Amino acid sequence: MRITNFRKELAKKSLTGAVVSNVDNLFYLSGHLVTGGCGPALLLVPAANEPVLVVSEYDIALPSCNNFPGSVLSYPAGEPGVNSTADAAGVLAHNCRNLLTPPVGIEADSLSIGDAYILGISLDGEWSDTGSLIKDLRAIKDIDEIVSLKTACRIADSGQAKAAEIYKEGVSEITLQAAVRYSMETAAGRPIECKADVLIGRKTALIGGPAGQAGENIAGKSDPVIVDILPRVGGYFADTTRTLYAGPPSAEKKEVIALLISVKQDLEKMLAPGVEAKAIDSAARERLSKAGSFPHHTGHGIGISANEAPYMTPDSGDILREGMAITLEPGLYFDAWGARIEDDYLITGDGFERLTGLY
Repeated sequence: MRITNFRKELAKKSLTGAVVSNVDNLFYLSGHLVTGGCGPALLLVPAANEPVLVVSEYDIALPSCNNFPGSVLSYPAGEPGVNSTADAAGVLAHNCRNLLTPPVGIEADSLSIGDAYILGISLDGEWSDTGSLIKDLRAIKDIDEIVSLKTACRIADSGQAKAAEIYKEGVSEITLQAAVRYSMETAAGRPIECKADVLIGRKTALIGGPAGQAGENIAGKSDPVIVDILPRVGGYFADTTRTLYAGPPSAEKKEVIALLISVKQDLEKMLAPGVEAKAIDSAARERLSKAGSFPHHTGHGIGISANEAPYMTPDSGDILREGMAITLEPGLYFDAWGARIEDDYLITGDGFERLTGLY
């Protein structure tokens, strides 16, 4: 169905087909997830003929290849890290040159000039950037995706529960992060990919970047910690954040958390199809800007990518639609500390379904 929907979009642009090189888009259409243990891959979706997936010979026995609804070709695998998409492009060009007639779609942000040359696609000729078409399709989750997202959210909840259980004075960032990861992998029953920001004390005032890396920083009495975890299960990310305290927080810190919860509850009331994403951001900013610094987005989409459309930002042009999965993450930051909370939601026909546990 996903490939069928993509073909409908290609037909609107009168394209003969498209080469998919972005790993997230390739997974969305083919079910083949290119991870650290897999070789590079390319996908050709002709307008009429069956799709063609090109993978490393080491990957061709994977279930994703066995279940692929089309042809699967392979290139000889070298040592890890040796192969590139050029190997896949060579196989595709050799076997499917007749299917690469212009005008063809490519993903300009991920297909290299060299690979385009191998494929015989002239960047001076007839081509169209089709990456945005797939990303638009990805914004609306189907039933299988919703199941995967709910599983990832359940795993995230288990990680946050572990953080709340063990965080206290004397616990370090790296110890807390390791315990959270162990809890989530135990709940998942296997190793999982997980991104995380675990920040204690003054580091909670910082946003992202290297500051988000857990280290040997140890919690002092009543120190806050921001636990922002993004487990990926079945190819789909959850994204939740909690602010905890190593001991009884001050009255000021209690007031900030109460405000963040109140803001998020008000934003939840706005969640419905047809609502402008920037209106949600504006509502959050109107209240939070009076209390402190709120320098980041109010929320974003989740799915195959940890951060995707729609985006709740001041200049967003996105509109909420049924089937979108999003986060809401109000935060406040001061000179010596900060706080943030975040939960995940599915936009439904008449509002929303909350995917992560109550704060």
